[in-house]
Amino acid sequence: MAVTIKDVAKHAGLSLSTVSRALNQSGYVSEDAQRRIDTAVAELGYQPNYLARGLRGQPSRLVGLIVPEVTSLYDNLIIQSVAAMLHKNNYGMMLCINNEDAEADLGYLKILKEKQVDGIIYVHPLEGNNSPFVRTLAKEGMPIIELNRRREEDLLDGVLADNVQGAYQLTNYVIGLGHRRIGLIMGQTDLTTGQNRLTGYRHALNDADIPIDPALIRIGSFTQEHGETGTQELLQLAERPSAILAGSNRILMGCLKVLNEQAIRIPDDLSVATFNDTEWLRFWNPPITTVDIATEEMVNLSVELLLRRMASPSKEYKPRTYLLSTSLLERGSCAKVKQSGG
Repeated sequence: MAVTIKDVAKHAGLSLSTVSRALNQSGYVSEDAQRRIDTAVAELGYQPNYLARGLRGQPSRLVGLIVPEVTSLYDNLIIQSVAAMLHKNNYGMMLCINNEDAEADLGYLKILKEKQVDGIIYVHPLEGNNSPFVRTLAKEGMPIIELNRRREEDLLDGVLADNVQGAYQLTNYVIGLGHRRIGLIMGQTDLTTGQNRLTGYRHALNDADIPIDPALIRIGSFTQEHGETGTQELLQLAERPSAILAGSNRILMGCLKVLNEQAIRIPDDLSVATFNDTEWLRFWNPPITTVDIATEEMVNLSVELLLRRMASPSKEYKPRTYLLSTSLLERGSCAKVKQSGG
């Protein structure tokens, strides 16, 4: 039989109203009472019925998180960080994985509405566009924060890495090593991530008076397959690049696979760099130079903004885009261009 709030009150030796105030954070509870309640909850294994709360018109104390996948180290860090931050603030999390698919994404948005979650942290899928439903949810009063990808600038708060700055830093770094033919393998540019990274790359080349060669830019998807195809195409050019920037970790995987198959040495034969630092990049041989995105800071700010919106759902506010700075991590995968001649 499920443990109830009455069981918690009896175990803690406190009144039902005191336990209710503590669990719902709806009034004063002394430190001693809170400790006794926390102990009772842990010993009994009590789980609040969030859904029942929502159906009674009370806050469900549930937040929906929609992300593309769980196998990605980047998305996995987002999931863990959001869960930890919500737990710290006494909220539960409903995790939804859209697998970059618009139909699955729409289904999850509808489920979160039905479950009457208190708010949503939302990473748009790469495929399709569910803006109409998202905008309807927001206008009906659902607090929503866009994370990492931006689409509803006029309606929702968004928290992003400064991908223009990050791409500029990375491109400018390899330019400083003497590279002039710099390949870029990038995912979709109809969302802000790809669009902004392409913009930063172009700005760095322009500032260095290096002509932009369209043949060096391979736009496709943020997948390993595109990384493989893009790398093969760049290597087949009559004048191939001396450096390749991979637009994501998955693109990088495809790039490294092709370079390994063709026995191209990094950085002796070709310099390689990427975006989004993950643990394995440090242990690759050689370690991969990357632009680090402050993922935990992005998540913490997203949760803080959502909690603020949930506390005052009827308050009108001007939507803002919060850009978090990036940092360049120089490792062993990039080298200076060898000067030819005697």
